[in-house]
Amino acid sequence: MTISSTIVTYLYVSNNKKMGETHMQVLSAQDINDYTPNPEFEDKNTLSILLLGYGGAGHQGGYLSDVIQVVFFDFDNMKISFISIPRDLFVSLPDGTTGKINRAFSLGESGDQIHSGAEIAKQMATLVTGIPIDAFISVDFIGFKVAIGGILDGLEVNVGEVLDDPWYPIEGKQLDTCGMSAEKVADLSNTLSGFQLESQFECRYEHIYYDVGKHHMEGGDALAYVRSRHGSAGGDFSRSKRQQDVLIAIREKLFTLNALKRIPEFFKTMIALTDTDLDIDTISTLAPKLTQTLNMETQSITLSTQNVLENSKSSAGAYIVVPKSGLNNWSQTRSFVETELKK
Repeated sequence: MTISSTIVTYLYVSNNKKMGETHMQVLSAQDINDYTPNPEFEDKNTLSILLLGYGGAGHQGGYLSDVIQVVFFDFDNMKISFISIPRDLFVSLPDGTTGKINRAFSLGESGDQIHSGAEIAKQMATLVTGIPIDAFISVDFIGFKVAIGGILDGLEVNVGEVLDDPWYPIEGKQLDTCGMSAEKVADLSNTLSGFQLESQFECRYEHIYYDVGKHHMEGGDALAYVRSRHGSAGGDFSRSKRQQDVLIAIREKLFTLNALKRIPEFFKTMIALTDTDLDIDTISTLAPKLTQTLNMETQSITLSTQNVLENSKSSAGAYIVVPKSGLNNWSQTRSFVETELKK
């Protein structure tokens, strides 16, 4: 099956939801051999890309970022670093409000939600890490599942910590009453909140389990693995590490598919499932350097309470994490990232 036919085959996915027209239009982009090198990227020795994963249409808080990862390519030192930013990190947002950093992507303008929201998310990622962000790639849950299960034909993920989550939400059952009467549901809703309320509706959830070791994952499996919130000792920080596990598995799969030998063509395929401010000219310019990633060392950096962050609560009582150096003081997080990148 060719790459293009794989996209067509998987256009109807996840409860028969059809992918948006914006995803399909990019398939008619200019021929991959007809490009003008992007001078901005010709002599770059580093490349930083912000990866954003979000629920998308049909999900509550569909533009809140479940995944916030910076991928930093250091071509001179032959190293790729995956830098994880926790979604609960409390920040001052550009709209004058304060809140969790995963809200940044949702602040995009209605006429161009994705790209304008990504620009805000890039600003916040730079603020926290000190790394100027060159570009972004965002993907919703449907696009993620199609990319992993369809384009990449599954992944071999090295699970480093047991994941045992009996409370993973089943798609389409978010409002299932599990046989309870309307009065019972109302009573529970008036007396409980958060996970205490959610756990009363057991039929809305499934049990996912992964032991330590190598596991084959299709699109839905990988999505559950990176989204699970209740199955690891480290909570959201463990989830950040699982996201990095999947990114490393993607990198390895690209090697087995020889995708790095045909980067422009493969890029055109992947942007049919994602949104990005990278273009074919830039990717073609970077292609010679990106082919080197086969031999690059990988490094995982997670901002967490084990290094530069600490647990806290917002004025509304919500769980948040803040810098140990003080609210909105990013000197320590930036210094930590800089030190880790030099290792």
